[in-house]
Amino acid sequence: MNAPEPELDLTHAPRGELAATQLVAAAAARGDLAERHYLELKGPPDLASKVNKAKLAKFILGAANRLPERAAEAFEGYGVMIIGVTRNGAEGVPPVEMLALSQVIQPFLGARGPHWDIVRVSVEESPNQVIVLLVDPPQTGQRPFICRANGEGLQSGRIYFRGDGETREATADELDLLIARGSARPADPVELEVSVVGTVVPLVVDEDRTVNEYIAKTKRLLLDALPAPAPAAPSEVQGLGVTGVVAGPWGLHLGGMGLSEAMFRSVSEQTRGLVGAALFDNTEVPEKRSERDYKDEVEAWASDFRAAWPEALEALAARLLAANEVNIVNKTLTFMHDVRVTLHIEGAVEAIDRKGYGGRVHLRQVSLPLPPRKWGPTRRDVGLNVGYTANLASSITDQGVRGSRPYVPPAASWRTTRSVNVDVSVGDLRPQGDFETDDGDSVLITRGETPEVIRGTWDATARGYNEIFKGDVTVSIAPPTLLTDLVREALGLD
Repeated sequence: MNAPEPELDLTHAPRGELAATQLVAAAAARGDLAERHYLELKGPPDLASKVNKAKLAKFILGAANRLPERAAEAFEGYGVMIIGVTRNGAEGVPPVEMLALSQVIQPFLGARGPHWDIVRVSVEESPNQVIVLLVDPPQTGQRPFICRANGEGLQSGRIYFRGDGETREATADELDLLIARGSARPADPVELEVSVVGTVVPLVVDEDRTVNEYIAKTKRLLLDALPAPAPAAPSEVQGLGVTGVVAGPWGLHLGGMGLSEAMFRSVSEQTRGLVGAALFDNTEVPEKRSERDYKDEVEAWASDFRAAWPEALEALAARLLAANEVNIVNKTLTFMHDVRVTLHIEGAVEAIDRKGYGGRVHLRQVSLPLPPRKWGPTRRDVGLNVGYTANLASSITDQGVRGSRPYVPPAASWRTTRSVNVDVSVGDLRPQGDFETDDGDSVLITRGETPEVIRGTWDATARGYNEIFKGDVTVSIAPPTLLTDLVREALGLD
């Protein structure tokens, strides 16, 4: 089975020995098929010959006389010639001194000609070397490079152009493009700073200080509402010993007086509060549940609350945590138009949708069951309340708040895959100006073990710049107690 061909990496310039070695292997496997405007392969010429050295000068001039956009397609804009590759693979050429090459090549380029360099790659079991010639990327603002001397295949005053697979004299149209390249103003340097506003919050709470404490406190309040146990009734013999015949006539008389006073007070109160008592009887309904049923309701609620807690915790985080935003700063004096930034946050990080606009969090909003009604009589509606009910009034209020918030198209789009990607549409960015999203749409969380650090990368583009700007970013991690403190406040435990 044939081994697969080495991959031809066009994304990086082969400036180092390792990268150059990999490129030589991949180019040798493909042969002439690999040749393009950015790459030329040469057999093992005798580099001691002035003729062959002149061919190197011609390639340097042609590669430097490309358009920057075209050159940027491969090798970061560099032009590359590999010397010492044949159909048999990388055979190399006898070692040659850099000074010897430069003494012949430089007269064709002139003192202000294009910059170039070489990287040497050893050939196994041979004293030969493969020479990788690198020509610096062409830049906007550079005038055409003119040949400065006569030689084999070269004439002084001519302009040579590198096309796909060949180096030749420039055509009239190509000359126009090169002249336009020279007259164009090079883009000003760009320096951006991208950061995440806010923190990544560990999705974990101290359950003893949150769910366990809340259930215990609520159960205590509910069970404390039960009536106190009635005192044990005195026995008949004990009663006679206190107010009956055994105590004598005074006791009987006092006992009778006591009964009369109790009856008097009862009748008097009923008489004085006839209207109020009648209204009381009509507006309150006695408790219908048995104490056993009531206690069962409390225990069932506690069990349901614990079962719903894991999912409710994420819903609580979505309502309690502050939203994350992205900040972009233009640190230069350059006005940038149509700026777009893509941010990638690495690691086990998630972006969840933020809910609500602040205010008190209700249990139903996070799918937590409400406790049972507290023990006691309930009030009957006798038609005296002609206003809105509390629930209806709250609903109308909430609708009014939501309706008053104007819709603003989001500037950032947060997506969770195995990590988090954020696309930010900045628009125009003034010199030394900054832009910060204000969508309030997403919260960053991490589950499980909290990482020591969270890093990311960003890419940015702007109209008028034919390149992608890149950078790194570090996102802060919130203290592990943050969510616990927020949940305790939301549950009324603080």
